[in-house]
Parts: sequence; C-alpha cells; structure tokens
Amino acid sequence: MSGIVAAGLALNSATVRVLDATGKAIATGKPVTAATGAYGPIALSGDGPFRVEACGSVGDEPICLWGATSNGGTLNLTPLTSAITVLASDQAPETLMTGPVQGLGDTALAGAQTRLRAALAPALADAGLAGDFDLLAGALTAGSRTGYDRMLDTVAVGLGADSKAFVTLTSRLGAGTAYLEASTTQGSLGFDAAAAGVDLTGLDALFTKLITATANINNCQSKLIGLESVFDANARASVDAISTPFIGAKDAAQLVCLRMNGILGEGEVMFGGKLLPSTLGRCDFGAGDPLCRVSFVYQNTAGFQRRLGIEQAAVKRASGWTFLGNRLEVQATAAARLVLTRRIDSTAPDGYARYLDVSIPAVTASGGGVLQCARVSQKDASGADVPLALFKKAGAGGYLSLWSVSSNDGTPSLDPLSGATRGNNIVSLPVPAGAAGDAVARNFVRAGRSLKIELFRDSACGTPLGGLDGDTLGIELAGQLPVTAAAQSGQPWPALVAKAATDLTGMKGAVNAKISYGPTWTLPRGDLLPNRALLCTDTACNSKLAELELGVSTKGAFATGASLSATVGNTALNVNSYKLLRITGRMPDGLVLQLDSQSCSAQTSGLPC
Repeated sequence: MSGIVAAGLALNSATVRVLDATGKAIATGKPVTAATGAYGPIALSGDGPFRVEACGSVGDEPICLWGATSNGGTLNLTPLTSAITVLASDQAPETLMTGPVQGLGDTALAGAQTRLRAALAPALADAGLAGDFDLLAGALTAGSRTGYDRMLDTVAVGLGADSKAFVTLTSRLGAGTAYLEASTTQGSLGFDAAAAGVDLTGLDALFTKLITATANINNCQSKLIGLESVFDANARASVDAISTPFIGAKDAAQLVCLRMNGILGEGEVMFGGKLLPSTLGRCDFGAGDPLCRVSFVYQNTAGFQRRLGIEQAAVKRASGWTFLGNRLEVQATAAARLVLTRRIDSTAPDGYARYLDVSIPAVTASGGGVLQCARVSQKDASGADVPLALFKKAGAGGYLSLWSVSSNDGTPSLDPLSGATRGNNIVSLPVPAGAAGDAVARNFVRAGRSLKIELFRDSACGTPLGGLDGDTLGIELAGQLPVTAAAQSGQPWPALVAKAATDLTGMKGAVNAKISYGPTWTLPRGDLLPNRALLCTDTACNSKLAELELGVSTKGAFATGASLSATVGNTALNVNSYKLLRITGRMPDGLVLQLDSQSCSAQTSGLPC
C-alpha cells in the first residue's frame, strides 16, 4: 500500500499507522516525505479491512487523516478520505482507530464515496474533476493547487458524532454547509460564479515573496523585495486588536517589520525563524475584488508560533494578489473551548464544560463612534439568527465584556436594559450544559460556524456603530464544539503520567520557597498541539505560580512535558493545599482543549475539588 498524504499541502513531520481488522497495529511510525506527501510502500499482513492513519501538521495546524482499504494498492490520505472512512464506518475519529473494524468493506466504502461525491459536485466541477473521480486513489499532487489538491483547499471538512457519526463540508469559495450522516444529507455547498478566478498558485507566489521579505530586517524594509512591495495600497496592520491600525502599504509594512524586530509589541525578535505555509480561509466575492482570509503565522527559532495580526487577508487585484493585512476594522475573534476538570489525588467524576471565547475590541470606529455594545448570534438549521449573548464596554477594559443576568449570576442576559458586566475583559461565554448547550453546538455543525456580530455605539444596543465594517460583521468560529458527552470525553486529552500526578499531589513549599515541577504526559493522537502549561493555586488560575509556553521541536514533535519553576508566595504550600496543573492545546479546526488536573487532598475523597 502507498499513496499521498495531503491537506492542501503535504503534511510536515508526518507518520503513518496501520491497523488490521482485529485492531492489531501492523505498521507504526512509517514516514511521509515532507516535500511530496508520499508514503509507503507498506506491506499489509493479516486480514482486512485495514485502517490507516497519518498525523503531522500543515502550517500551524496539527492534523490527523484517515483511510481504509481491503486490497492495498494506492490509498491517499486526505480530509476527504477521512470523510469517506467516517461515513462508511459510522464512527467518529475518537473511536475509529480502536478495537475491531466496523463497516469498512468495499461496498461500504464505495457507497460512502458516492454520497460524498454527490455533495461535492460543485467543488469537483470547480477543480475540473469528473463527477466519478476516485477520492481514495485518484491522481493527487500535494501543493499543486490544481485538481484534487485544489478541492482540498476550497472545501473545509469537519468530522464528529451526534446520535450518529457525521461529516460537514463547507465551501471556502462561496456559501453553504452540507451535513452528511451514513444515510442522510442535509444542506449543500455553493461555489460563487467568480470562484474560478481565485488563482491559488498566484496566492502561493505572494507568500513566496512574503517569505523572502520576512527573512531579516534588511529584507523586510527593502523597497524592492520587502513587505511594502507586496502589501496592498489599502493595507492595514496593527500591533494588536485594540491598537490604532497603520494604513497604507508603506506604514503597514513598517509596523510589521518593527513588530518582528522586537521594537513594537512584546519585544520579541522573530527574525531567524520561518513563515509557515499559508492556509486558505473563506473568500468573499462582492462588488469589489475577491478577498480571501489567509493565515500569517511565524514560527520563531524556539518553535513558538506567532500569529501576525488577528484575521489577515489577501486581495486579488487586476495586477495579481496583494497582502491586505487586517480584514476588519473591529478585529473580533471567536474560538470554541472545551474544558475537562479532573481530580488526580482521588478518584472522582470528571467534569466537562463548553465555552465560546468571543473577543470584541472596544475600539473607536472610523467616523468617531465608540463601540459600546455588540450582539452575537449564530444561525440555526433553518437559516434564522439565534442570539447567543450581548457584550458591553466595561470600565477601562480593552475588550467588551459579557452582559450577564447580574453581578452575581454569570448567565448571559439578552436584555440590553437588564443585567450587568462582571468585570473587565470577560470574553468567555459559557455554553449551557445539557440539551440547551447541545442545541448550540448542533447549530454550528449543521448551519456552519459563522457568527453575526451587530455593533452599537450606545449601551442600550440601539444605535448602529457605523465605520468601515458597517453595522454588522461576520466572523468564523474557530473550532467545533463537541455535541455529545461521548464526543467530549473522546477528544485526544493529554494523559498525565503517574509521577506527574503524585508530584502535584505531594507538592509543598514554605513561604517564599523556590519549587520546581516537571510534569510529563502522553498524547493519544497526533492532532492536538499543546501550547501552554500553568501551575496555579486557585480554580480560575488567577494565582499563577508558573506559566510556560510550549513550542514545537525542530523535528516537528509536539510537547509532552514542561519544566515549571516558581516561588511560593506569602502563604505556604502544603500537601493539602489546592493545586492545579492546566494544559491547553489546539485542535486542527481551532478547538481549544483545556485539561485542568486538580489536587485537593482536604476535600472528601470521591468528590470533585
């Protein structure tokens, strides 16, 4: 068996694992060629169907891909082969590579592929492929931006489980979301009439120039090959979401160069690292030129990834692609977050909680209006707007804060005249537990992850803001909230090794004493990128003893440990003190997983902390 592993681009630092029909691993750690995405040949032994998994990264995104075969030969591994495998097995990724095989025979695979191709018809046509193109074994050149590879760029694939395993397909060159289960399809993809004009090879050429321009400060500031030469005349750049942007190619380029040289921002010099390959986001087609969201992520020499700007965009002018920088004047962002709270000093029930972290900067728009209020809504399956929350300006906070029922009740209030903010920069919107929260998550699955944000210049949420974004803006939620309890527990949560748990439980220190803690963990799959570890003495992590950013090694390996050093404060730390190790990480679609491992020996055994 051999093939190509790709998700628009070939995966970096990827390896392949193969299971036989019984669940026995017959191949592990088989390398994928980074330049081409090629793997194999791998000799198959035992009985099929064989399940195949490849994990690595594309740009700043960790990713795992799946496929299945009974006969070997050519088997590509892409987001679309993953979709076929999920539909044919009726299993979500969290259970796909465990236990005996389920439903992946030739007939099931062929049926799943037929249904997927029907939903992909507009994307197949846009890529110049026949309606019966073989997604499992058809010709694929990773990074070519044409044919099969173009389709991997233009369609976002989501996988998960509700009452059944599901696949979602979302167009990046138009509108619409298709939702597929094993025997049903709802919704459809749409490709804009102007989609054919989105020249992805030209977009690659733009990023090749950006790589040259960001090699060092001299290149960056050069008029011939620097950022100014590739920035759009209307480019916008800012140090952060709440800062006034610099406008125009010259000024915007200079700001980014100074940011990368440590003069602006947090003082970190980023030159010497590398600009990661860009991934395509959704493109907008209107009266103006096509505008596409693109990633602009730099990885420094220590392996830490830095997003330069909030939501960045490139625009296709008559002369070719140019870099626009900030897509929005009000640089709002939203990310889904799932929290697992686990007591480690005693056996107790795990707790799960879902959040939407919605950051809306409290800025002054063009024309002088100051943002005071925002209403955030999602779509339901019928296309109607469903309000989720209000956010209002609070004190000197740089971001709008969640409008709650009262200062003592964090439940969101949808009445702009009744409620309270509970502090500055409260951006986390708790998703209800149970059926109400499941409905919110289900809407994102079936109707897409777009959020509508209405902007107002008064606290009563009645007078539209105006400005360059108009009165309403649309952003994409990063990450899909799991719908079911099984989907929440089935995420690839880091697993603390036994010593890390016992060391946290036994941790102690006198007032002002220096302590150290070196937790390690294992990762069940390769699609979680751990990015931060914190050691705290309260449940909200307001009292941090230590915090450490986690990077990616030079060989592409994700962090499986941390070295934390701290000084105990004015209160001694003893065995019975509350202690929290928080590990956060990011999934391929942007979902944030937060593992809170708690020790609370003073609490009754068997109860959560």
